[in-house]
This record gives sequence, C-alpha cells and structure tokens, in this order.
Amino acid sequence: MSLWTDLLGAEVRHINAGGVPTRTISLGSGPAVLFLHGRGGHLETFTRNVAAVAAPGRRAIAIDLLGHGLTGRSTEGQYTIDELAGHVRAVLDALDLAEADLVGQSLGAWAAALTALEAPDRVRRLALIEPAGLQSEAERLADSTVRAAYQRGGRAYEEPTADAVRARLGGLLADPASVDEELVEVRTRLYGPPEARDVHRRVRAADNTRWLLTQERLAGLLVPTLFLRGELGHTPLTVVEAAARAVPDAAVATVPGAKQWPQFERPRQVNELLNRFLGEGNTDVILD
Repeated sequence: MSLWTDLLGAEVRHINAGGVPTRTISLGSGPAVLFLHGRGGHLETFTRNVAAVAAPGRRAIAIDLLGHGLTGRSTEGQYTIDELAGHVRAVLDALDLAEADLVGQSLGAWAAALTALEAPDRVRRLALIEPAGLQSEAERLADSTVRAAYQRGGRAYEEPTADAVRARLGGLLADPASVDEELVEVRTRLYGPPEARDVHRRVRAADNTRWLLTQERLAGLLVPTLFLRGELGHTPLTVVEAAARAVPDAAVATVPGAKQWPQFERPRQVNELLNRFLGEGNTDVILD
C-alpha cells in the first residue's frame, strides 16, 4: 500500500480560500467532513482515513492548513490559531459548504474547535484527535517527554534531512519503527524550501495564549464533540476528561496502542469510531 493507493479516486486541486491557494483532496459525495492536520503537518496526515469516512456516503475533504504543505502563505505572517481558524472558514466558503463535520488533529483540532465557536452554524459535529490548546505551552513543555518531542520536531524543519523527519514522525507513533518511508519523503520535500521552514518557525513562535481552550470557552461548544486520544498520547487523560466535561455534549474515546497519531497508527479503530460518531450524530454511541 502507498499514500496514493489509499487515495485512489480522490480529486486533488487547489482552491482559492480567501485569496490563499489551498491544496485539497476530496473523495465521495454527500454531507461534508473536513479534515485538519496538526502543526507542521499536511493533508497526508489523513490518507488512511478519508476513503473509509467517505464510504458510507459522505464527502471527505482534507486540506493543507494556511502556510503548510502546498497551501499559500499568510499575508499577515503571524500564524496565530485564530488566523488558521479564519482560513478554515474561508475554505468552507470556497467549497460552498453551508456546514460540515470537522475532524482535526492537534493544532487542527484547536482550529476546528475555534471554528465551531466562532461560526456555530457552520459546524455539525467535532472530532478532536489529540487536540492542542488544552494546556499552555509552558505547561506542556514542563513534561520532559513532550519537551524532547518538541525539540525533535524543531530539528526536522530546521535541518530537514530524511533522518530528522523520520525521527520527528517516529515520535508521533507508539512504534517508531512503523514510520511510513513514503511519508518521510513527502515531508522532507515539503520542508525543503526556506519559506516552508520559516512558516514552521512562525507557527511555533505564535502567542496563542488568549485562545486557549479553557473550561469557559469549551462550555460554548454546542455541537456533539468527540475527544479521541491515543493511549500513549502526550496530553494527560485527566486534562482531556476535564475538557470533555466542560462541553455540553462530549465523549472521550481512547485508542489502545497509539500515541499522537492514532488516526494513522490505528486507522481501522479510528475510522470505526469516526463513522459511528458521524453516522449517529451524537456522542452516545461512543463507549470509552
């Protein structure tokens, strides 16, 4: 299998989202599900998920976030989370989607949550995979394991060799040896241009403190919300459970034997969870 056998039949194109050329892949037809990757990522994060989510009769769409992958750069150049969420809303407009389900991973999950808060009429359901924004940067980096992963990520884009990228991707997985070599090559090439590396530095440097997903802010999420975490993920279970309790209609699902990328490492389990959640339209179908 390869990235492109996973995506057989998908349409790849660039759309104009608020003046930003934005790379997208889409597969299937029906109610839209928009996939949003994490910091320093790109749409290939979800190659093992879009076909399965489209199969029951949905239109599954994955994008490169603002400044990431092959999407255009920010005109403001700050890359704060509210700017990324604004780009998500522009994507919904460009695709003529009155509403969509949002599936986000890490930074993409944070952007998805802000989109649901800022444009609640545009979002039906939220699936937040290992979401960022539940802790401040200082709180996260106080954990030595998270700090080491953060440093590996920095090396991958400061000096984007295949070895550095492989180490970064391996840090997202419970089994680092299971890194996909095709994905390593894709990311190494995407990180190659100096302007791409500058984007990632700016994304890291952005001060997102004012947009943290606090208990008060999470209480404003009025759509069914699934928090999906890897058993070995970096965010403590207690933090995720507290976030879920703050949301009026939320559930937590833990994927055994997975780390930061459960959707990539355990796609069968994650796709089953997503299809149950999106199909029923509520969180009652999720059993942790």
